[in-house]
Amino acid sequence: MELYKLTKKQIVIRLILLAVFLIALYVLMCVRACPNWKDKVLIPPEAAAAENPEGGTQETAIAPPEGFARIPAAEDSFLAFMRRQPVWAAGSSIMTYDGNAIPPVNAAAVYMLSLPESPGKPDLQQCADTVIRFWAEYFYETKQYDRLAFSYSSGYETCWTDWSKGFRYLTVPVAGWTFRLKLKGQDDSLQQMHNYLQAVMHYAGTLSLEAESHTISISDAHAGDIICKGGAPGHVVMIVDEARNEAGERRFLIAQGLTPSQSAHILSGWRDAPDPWYTEEQLSAQEIKFSSYCFEPDALRRWKEGFPNAADTN
Repeated sequence: MELYKLTKKQIVIRLILLAVFLIALYVLMCVRACPNWKDKVLIPPEAAAAENPEGGTQETAIAPPEGFARIPAAEDSFLAFMRRQPVWAAGSSIMTYDGNAIPPVNAAAVYMLSLPESPGKPDLQQCADTVIRFWAEYFYETKQYDRLAFSYSSGYETCWTDWSKGFRYLTVPVAGWTFRLKLKGQDDSLQQMHNYLQAVMHYAGTLSLEAESHTISISDAHAGDIICKGGAPGHVVMIVDEARNEAGERRFLIAQGLTPSQSAHILSGWRDAPDPWYTEEQLSAQEIKFSSYCFEPDALRRWKEGFPNAADTN
């Protein structure tokens, strides 16, 4: 039987089509690697109807329990940064990325933190992304640029310092491959930092946060530490404030984002303990219970070197 042979013209046409396909694929990858962050500010209906929609800050909106006082915070600490975060007026709903309002049954306060508009993934900034967003905003504000580095779930580490120099990360999700290429010029603006975050949010998650963190005891816990279970479904929440009494007992505020993407918020207490200030016993129990998820004791973790609060180290 005579083998089928391509003519020179057919070979040329097929090579051209292959080249066009590869170029188109490369362009699509470059577009995906160069996102353009756009803020989406979703105003809760209660806040929109109020004369003063702003409910103050984390610090002013939620008082410490009776007999307790907030611990001192260094001005440049993550603890102080979180206390300055603005929140909507008391009783405001949690807003989902598509504009739906969720009654704040399980929220002691709702942050005014924006969500990103992402055409490829409209519900970006879920639980792990929310934690990453707060950390990144803090690092950028305090110029800790070397710490602004997050790994994808594949284990590939990305760095803001590289991104600001114009490097971008091309990812092939099916194969788990990521390549670093110089595609842009120098730009260390806040817009570009948010563009970097959008790329990170596509490929990072609870698995990457768990891999980059280590278990700690409740006696060592402080603001910036997380309670995390990697997986699908996994979840992560973060300690955002701390109060103590004269006996040395401690209480903590816990914040989270959630799936689908929605307003970051401070959790109210669990069922028979509605106080949003969680005790050390609650956060070291055999089941660490929140309205959104129940964690095992080893879920209390510190990401990398953590967030020391200089005013509280002595």
